[in-house]
Amino acid sequence: MSNKIYAVWGGNNSGKTTFAVNLACALSKRDMLVGLISTNLIYGDLQVFFGQSVPEEKGLFQALNDDNPNIGEKFIEYEQSKNLFFLSLPTHYTGLLCDTVAIQEVERMINAASLVFDILIVDGTADMTNPISGVGLWMADRVFTLHKPSIAAQMWQKGVSDFVRGLHIAEKQTHILQTPNGEFDDKTYKSMMELSFAYELPYVKQASELENAGTPLYLFHDRHCRRYGKVLEKIADEICRGIKP
Repeated sequence: MSNKIYAVWGGNNSGKTTFAVNLACALSKRDMLVGLISTNLIYGDLQVFFGQSVPEEKGLFQALNDDNPNIGEKFIEYEQSKNLFFLSLPTHYTGLLCDTVAIQEVERMINAASLVFDILIVDGTADMTNPISGVGLWMADRVFTLHKPSIAAQMWQKGVSDFVRGLHIAEKQTHILQTPNGEFDDKTYKSMMELSFAYELPYVKQASELENAGTPLYLFHDRHCRRYGKVLEKIADEICRGIKP
């Protein structure tokens, strides 16, 4: 089976990290070894979603700076799935190392991780200057771009247009609409953006509550989460079909 690298991207408050975490959960249920990389250089965010802790001897900077050939040892195994591993800043990280990331280190790390996992997901940031996000978007075979309808989302999309062209991201983008909670009309947003949205994710009222409790939406089985999960199932099925030999 060939390895595939996927990036998840979007503006602030687009729901991209929620999507990345839950897509990883959906893929891990398909007997796929899944690696999920955070690009957050300020604090460890993925462990919040998974309800776990990342010790100092593991995590993102250890994977970037360590020449250990077994990079998988720097990832944390998700306790609810033997097939899902995530890489994030340590839980007690102070932010003092955020200026030390080199593009060459990022490329080496992603290449090494892509050899360990069947599927590698890079959760990008809205910030175009983030080196891990930028390299992840450049190396990705496919980019899932999340949109939560708003004027700010439209402005972000316009603001990154030159960046998208420069890294040749447009041809590998799949746009996904995160349905808003009535604060902005999604039909208006679609007409403003003139983009084709391959999928639409339903609004989940208790998403923040579940995330703070360390419970991925995909693993919570109320009606709203099941609807969200069904969209993820379709995307996961499409990904799995695309990587079969």
